[in-house]
Amino acid sequence: MGKRIVAVRYSPDWLALTDDDTRRFLRRHHIDENLLVDFMALWDRNLKVDYRSFRDEIAKLSRASFAAVRGAEVIPHEVLRETKRASDDLIAFVDDDDWLSPGLFEELDKACPRPLNGIWWGSILVGPQFGTYEAALSDPIIVLRPLQRVIYTNNYAVTGRALNWHGYERLFEHYHADRRFRKFLVPSRRVPLYLSAASKHPCSTVAVQFLMAQPAFRADIRAYVSRFADQLAEAVIPAEYGWLRAPVGQVEALVRRALG
Repeated sequence: MGKRIVAVRYSPDWLALTDDDTRRFLRRHHIDENLLVDFMALWDRNLKVDYRSFRDEIAKLSRASFAAVRGAEVIPHEVLRETKRASDDLIAFVDDDDWLSPGLFEELDKACPRPLNGIWWGSILVGPQFGTYEAALSDPIIVLRPLQRVIYTNNYAVTGRALNWHGYERLFEHYHADRRFRKFLVPSRRVPLYLSAASKHPCSTVAVQFLMAQPAFRADIRAYVSRFADQLAEAVIPAEYGWLRAPVGQVEALVRRALG
């Protein structure tokens, strides 16, 4: 059996992050390059833990989650890009605010010991779904995303064979991987278990895009952040996803510290 690898995407030194770093990142993703600069200024004026420190602590929680995955080797994406993988390696891609079940690869190996190309599983959303601002304040904050053929940020893995054949750029980002899984990675295997979670905390890029478009958020950022902390405290975590309890509690504690 090949290696089991967790490959971490863009994960800067958050404490040393510059405004120009954020602009370069956003340009790569075709997002307004000043979005994070504007958000950081708003966040830092109103909260007790500055944006860079908040993101650094979130990343530490995620790194602890990745390190706890049994049998896995955790590497930055730059290392993965530079190496040719063995055909039976299995590589899962994550962002630095994702969480993984400690038994991720054990469950995948049990369900599909020798996947040919790719394998995917259920993803848990921890955060609002960003439909309307009112819904973001009231809807359940932990959601089991439907088990459909949709590749989210962290609910897929590819074999070394597929990575070597299709290329890093076609599988590294989830939106490219989704197209490959739909059209080219045949057969791929679905595992009907929820083995990863996406933490859509207020400083995550997708949350920032949504929130900065909301006049009510800009007018009273602390009200949203306070409500988010309460939603984390109120969240119902099913027993079978007990691995979520620690990171959810740690994020709640961090958010309340930011509120002061």
